[in-house]
Amino acid sequence: MFKNQASTYYPKNEELSLKSNIHTFHVKQEAHRLPTSYSLLLINSGLSRFGVSTFNLVIIWVILQATHNAFLGGLGDGVLSLPLFLSYAVGVIVDRSNKKKALAALSGISRSLSLGAVFIGIMLRSTLLLLVSLYSTAFIIGFTSDVMNAVRAVWTKEFLAPKLYKRGSSAASSVYSIAEGAGYVSSGLLLALGVAESFIFILVFFTLAVVPILFIHPTKTGSNSDSAMSSIREGLGFILKNKPIWQAMVISFLGNLVFGMAGIIYISLIQLGYRLPALYVSLVFGTFILGIVGGSSLAQKVKGKVGRIALVGYMLMGGLLASVSSIREVYLVLVPSFIIGLIIGVINVVFTTALLKLVPKELMARVQGAFNTFSLAIASLSGMLGGIVIQLVGPSDSFLLLGGVVLISSPLFAVFKELSQIVV
Repeated sequence: MFKNQASTYYPKNEELSLKSNIHTFHVKQEAHRLPTSYSLLLINSGLSRFGVSTFNLVIIWVILQATHNAFLGGLGDGVLSLPLFLSYAVGVIVDRSNKKKALAALSGISRSLSLGAVFIGIMLRSTLLLLVSLYSTAFIIGFTSDVMNAVRAVWTKEFLAPKLYKRGSSAASSVYSIAEGAGYVSSGLLLALGVAESFIFILVFFTLAVVPILFIHPTKTGSNSDSAMSSIREGLGFILKNKPIWQAMVISFLGNLVFGMAGIIYISLIQLGYRLPALYVSLVFGTFILGIVGGSSLAQKVKGKVGRIALVGYMLMGGLLASVSSIREVYLVLVPSFIIGLIIGVINVVFTTALLKLVPKELMARVQGAFNTFSLAIASLSGMLGGIVIQLVGPSDSFLLLGGVVLISSPLFAVFKELSQIVV
């Protein structure tokens, strides 16, 4: 009875129309789904970033604990970022290579092997040898991160269609931030178990990060017919002719300088100012990263010009950073830390989407390398600079200084009109 009624109610042409709509719905779903290779790249990025962020905080804490010197602690962070000075050269090599997958896998394996030096320093119970082993391992991990960042930049452009740029950037920023936050949280928990146990845990995750690379299937592209010098000139020429790119580098430099300093200042505030254990470092950084994850997800719905979005974000961040200087309770620090993370998450996706629109695939590694060399590398000194600032004014007042720098730099978005006018 009901079957006959249904067949009478839905004529044949309407049934065909319904089937067509269902088919169209599935096609649209497929069109908005991230490619498998890109998803594997995100898994690799997450595992890798988890290991790096855990290592980053662990070495700072271990160095501070062994030496009670904020400058040496900041130096550990600086050495990890030091290979960024080589980023442009690395970008040229990656762009010209047709064996990017092999480069990525070899970089991951090298990280795991490099941790052997740390275990030697721990077993010999020598502060000097421990410092040397930590700094040397940090350099290797930083260099391999440099290679992987260049490869990921090329593969991101290759795997994503233009309509997926913002969604892919949002997903990458979310995965990256979740992994970083988990690394920060884990660092405090691991240090409670022991230093050696912490580094064993990091080694396992560096090894696991290699596995997804083995299942990625990129196209074998490269420009081996060009000379290295020609590739260098081509990349630099493209950057210099595109104002939005070098303008973004200036903003990136200032942002990374400030927030690179903030890392060591946050740790010093908790360890030297509040005199609390490492678990509270995990709490603060975990809250900060949770904000970035939320901002990265929210950014998919944020539309408008880059300048307007970033200007508002920078002004808010400046005020929030300055406010930390007057807070005397660690739990209250969580509020501005979360909001700052939220803003950074939005701005990261906005900038990444803008650059994906501007840069062709064959130049992605070089442009990424240029960003690292000419903006991030200089800011790699921020850890050491942060240590000096702490020694001069103390952890609390250092936040007032950072907030002032962010507020002063925010008008740049009105000056950099080419970058600010890009719509995302």
